[in-house]
Amino acid sequence: MRDGNETKPNYRVRKDALPVRRAKPSSAARDDVVLSTQRIYGMENSIMFAERGPGYHTRPHRHAAEQINYILSGEIWFFVEGRGWRCKPGDIMRIPKSKVHWAYNRGTEQCVIIESHCPPLIGNDAEARSTAVPLLGPDEDVKAVRYVVNEVVPMDPAEVAAIEERAWKEEG
Repeated sequence: MRDGNETKPNYRVRKDALPVRRAKPSSAARDDVVLSTQRIYGMENSIMFAERGPGYHTRPHRHAAEQINYILSGEIWFFVEGRGWRCKPGDIMRIPKSKVHWAYNRGTEQCVIIESHCPPLIGNDAEARSTAVPLLGPDEDVKAVRYVVNEVVPMDPAEVAAIEERAWKEEG
């Protein structure tokens, strides 16, 4: 039984109350690539609400987190280990832990995605992490969260372009 003196766990937040971060991702392929995100995390998982505009293109990268994406609107291509998938609203795309991958919005409209990462992927720098909202209880320490970060993987741009061209031809 609770005696009323315990601190109520911070397990809930409204999405519209989350800070919006607009920034060039660490894996951006060009300087004009901007990602708009809202992030929450717990001890072992994170969710990112992401908006990726037309032309959004990342460089090949990896992270020590399994990633599962749910496409809400728009279209986006995900490339994993040299293969490509065109994702549309209602599609779910898994990116296995530590696999080289990148994304490209070739369309003309914004793509909105919900991404889940386990362990948490909450930003490569302190500024990015400062906008991620922890959903933790009073017995959990934010300093104990074992999060991961993106690692850009050097790849020849011609190889990236060839992989993308092959995927677009396969898609028809």
